[in-house]
Amino acid sequence: MVNSFYYKIQNYYICILLYLIFMKTHLYFIIILFCAFSACHKNGSSREMHSLNGVWTFSTDSASLAKGRSVEVPHTWNTEKDLQEYYGEGWYCRNFEIPSSWKGKRIEIQFDAVYHDAWVYVNGQLAGEHIGSGYNRFWIDITKWIHQGKNQLVVKVSNAFSRNNIPFTNSFDWNNDGGIIRDVHILATNQAAIRRVMVNGKPDLKTGKSGTANIAIEMTEPYDNSKFEGEIKEWKTGKSIWKGELKEKNSIFLNDILFWHFDSPNLYSLTVDVFHNGVLSDKYTTRFGFREIGVSPTHFILNGEPVRLMGVEWMPGSSIKNGMAETKDELIQNLKLMKNANCIYSRFHWQQDQAVYNWCDENGILYQEEIPCWGPATEFTDTLITLGKTHLDEMIKDRYNHPCIIAWGIGNELRSADEDVLKGLKEWNQHARDLDSTRLILYVSNRINQHKKDNPGMPDDAGYTLSDAILFNEYYSTWYGQSVSAVPAALDKIHNDYPDKALIISEWGICEPDHKGGDPRRVKEMVEQIDIYGKKPYVAGAIYFSINDYRTHIGKEFGIQSKRVHGTYDVEMNLKPSYSVLKAISAPIENIQVRNNNGKKELRLSGKTGIPSYTLHNYKVVYGNQEQIIKELKPGETITLSFDINNEDDSFSIYRPTGFEVLNIKE
Repeated sequence: MVNSFYYKIQNYYICILLYLIFMKTHLYFIIILFCAFSACHKNGSSREMHSLNGVWTFSTDSASLAKGRSVEVPHTWNTEKDLQEYYGEGWYCRNFEIPSSWKGKRIEIQFDAVYHDAWVYVNGQLAGEHIGSGYNRFWIDITKWIHQGKNQLVVKVSNAFSRNNIPFTNSFDWNNDGGIIRDVHILATNQAAIRRVMVNGKPDLKTGKSGTANIAIEMTEPYDNSKFEGEIKEWKTGKSIWKGELKEKNSIFLNDILFWHFDSPNLYSLTVDVFHNGVLSDKYTTRFGFREIGVSPTHFILNGEPVRLMGVEWMPGSSIKNGMAETKDELIQNLKLMKNANCIYSRFHWQQDQAVYNWCDENGILYQEEIPCWGPATEFTDTLITLGKTHLDEMIKDRYNHPCIIAWGIGNELRSADEDVLKGLKEWNQHARDLDSTRLILYVSNRINQHKKDNPGMPDDAGYTLSDAILFNEYYSTWYGQSVSAVPAALDKIHNDYPDKALIISEWGICEPDHKGGDPRRVKEMVEQIDIYGKKPYVAGAIYFSINDYRTHIGKEFGIQSKRVHGTYDVEMNLKPSYSVLKAISAPIENIQVRNNNGKKELRLSGKTGIPSYTLHNYKVVYGNQEQIIKELKPGETITLSFDINNEDDSFSIYRPTGFEVLNIKE
């Protein structure tokens, strides 16, 4: 990373140098200036990061690693025919160079994810390990193990099912892909360097255009003799809105800011310069947004606005070729399909690549990220509870600045009425709130629909006293063996049990071939169910499960993979008819009518009051070569737009301010 500070110095000295040459002054002045520039360049910031992706040697046997085969990292062995169900150790090896200019630097290897256990060896010495938290990013300091020139890096990886891992043993419904599944980098910094900068952009809802940036700086070394200078800019325009000195913890008030919203994802960058003993030692840049999230007994509250959210869940790692080592292009293709289907709200059962959250920050999808703790078979031992706190430490600190993340999930379909689980959930809930008081803490029980009023001897589902809303995976017509007709009364009973909290439908859908009827049944039931949810005023949101068919170690066999046929597109991203229906029911517009009136084409539409419902700002309607802007449309309001008749075009397209199509309406 080249520091702009150097450019300023360099340009300054070059100008003087040219002037001196032009004036024909003595040579020793030139030498002095060159020495001054060189010394400043040597002592200044030199944060460098280089990719270690690419060709590594791989083997499942350490003894044969030297004669192993070449693979491309990121990599998982579980997409390979002979290793699809291999759950054990894999060994990776590659060489890397340490330049002489890195002498005296701190050298670290950054792993964006190694699933699920990793032991890192440098030149034959164990430099560090990362155990039981295979989807989180981590760093290994290798400074004392390396030398100038060529060095060897070996990583032992295990994806063996384990009771000391989260997810617990084989209790999870996605693929158990082992390997170095995300990017690897080598990082060189001065000793006084930034590990991370955590920024909470809190908008002032009263003014609508001001806010506070709460900033905490974490260093790799103590703060002694360190000074911080910072600058905040608009991310898109580069316009500077604040510049000044920072402390370890800061609260900076700013005027004329733009809020972050799924329809207006405004971002800001903060750059921090670290001066140690008066010399620039490091430069670090991060992004954030001004966004506030809350929940009432009936709605999510986004930047002060009550909203009802509709979305889908996407199961990453479903690339037949790459599995959990999906490329950035594959990740973004799936995200675009989500947003094109009007998805603005989702959840992940496990922690994702930074590229996913960067894209959601830039394009507007709200996410709940979860500890991958899934299913009633999970046993909450003291070891597992401690490991869960490690997950929370890593995921919250590492992704704190992403405005797209609105909630931390502490489990899915767990036995929260049981003592061991309740103990763990209480500790995780408190730990998450201590780390981050700005987001929701949510959790899904496996028995929330087993109503205490129907079972007088049954204890309260005490886990839900910890959750900011009631999350319910609603599968009455499938896994619960009943029908869609059972849903309205079931939702009312849950609401009566927990009247002070909003209800969120955290999953609903149909899985083939376990449940018959295929995509026609999927279409029919998703339309029926979203109508039911929308008519219940206490339902704040719904997440369809899932947008894609996905790979899972507990799925049905096909070829060399296992999968669940649960989605609106297949594992090759071929769309099914249900995809367009999902898009339609997820749109925030209803009561659409088109008519001819006095030589004009009129489009009449209303803001949806069911799910989803939120205020539309600056949506664009296109008819032929004509465009009109919907400046504001609130839920329940109706507008009529008038256009000159265009006999060559019989459709209207409605777009979000971010450019994604909401609907295409044909006469």
